[in-house]
Formats: sequence, C-alpha cells, structure tokens
Amino acid sequence: SRCLQFSLKQIPPQQIRERLVEVLAAESVPTDAASVVLVARAAEGSLRDALSLLDQAIAHGGGKLDVESTRAMLGAVDQTYLHSILQALVAQDGAALVVEAERMAERSLSFESALQDLATLLHRVALAQVVPQSISDDDPDAAMLHRLAADFAPEDVQLYYQIAVQGRADVGLAPD
Repeated sequence: SRCLQFSLKQIPPQQIRERLVEVLAAESVPTDAASVVLVARAAEGSLRDALSLLDQAIAHGGGKLDVESTRAMLGAVDQTYLHSILQALVAQDGAALVVEAERMAERSLSFESALQDLATLLHRVALAQVVPQSISDDDPDAAMLHRLAADFAPEDVQLYYQIAVQGRADVGLAPD
C-alpha cells in the first residue's frame, strides 16, 4: 500500500480554464479572462496546481484576479514583448529585435521564460495556420493569433519555434 502509483493524465488548459471560471463565479471574485488563461497554462495540466495557483494569485492581487498581479506572481513575461518581437520578425527589423531584448533586460525579465513563452506562442500560431478553428473565439489572444498566422509563412513559424526551443536549452551558455 505504500507503493501506490497513480498515473494521472494531464487536463487540457481549456478544461482547467472552464473550471477556474466556475470557481471564480461561485466565490464572486472579480477577474479578467487573461488572468484565468495565465493560471490555466501555468498549471501544466494539473487542476490541483491550478487551484493552488488561483488561490495564490487572488491573495497576491488583494482579493481580485487581474492580469498584472497574476503575471507578476507567476513570473510570466508580458506578452506585449513577445508580440513586439514577432512583429519585428514579420518586418525583418533586426534593430527592433535588439531594442525589445534591451527593454526586457532593463526590466530584468527572465530570458528563459521569455523563450518558453515565445515557443508556446509560436506553437499556437502554427495551430492557427493549420487548424484555425482550434483557436476559440473567447480566447483573449484569438485576433492576434490569426493575424500572426496570416503574416508568417508556416516554414518561418517552424524555424522560429525551433530557435526558441533550442535557445532555451542554450541560454545557460550565453556570455551575458
């Protein structure tokens, strides 16, 4: 009996998000959709972790759930940086990429987290390209994802995704 092992399957983020919305409504906690998405993604398939993170985010936000305090609590990178990076890639503007990297460094943002979030964003862009209906209309990033899906060639999305994933593995080797 001491060696019981449970092989639990991960719950999709959409299902976690729906459950969190139910809990927030039942508890009458003021919230926004983007915060719920952040918590659901950070839970990595675990509803128990999602509920724990939700509780922490509410406490961190002073009794409400808002995107700025949730992002700060999770240590998540502000998506506007990632959107700016992708827009600079669309425009093939290397100088703008350097400026965004410097802005992130000035705010002491984690480049490893940024690369992880960038890979996730690029994965979602690829999904929007191949299966547009996979992006739900109530997703706060839906319009941006569809716009980026139209702006990039699928091969470029795959290349940038691979760079982000490999960059995350190599970030410890960077000179600064």
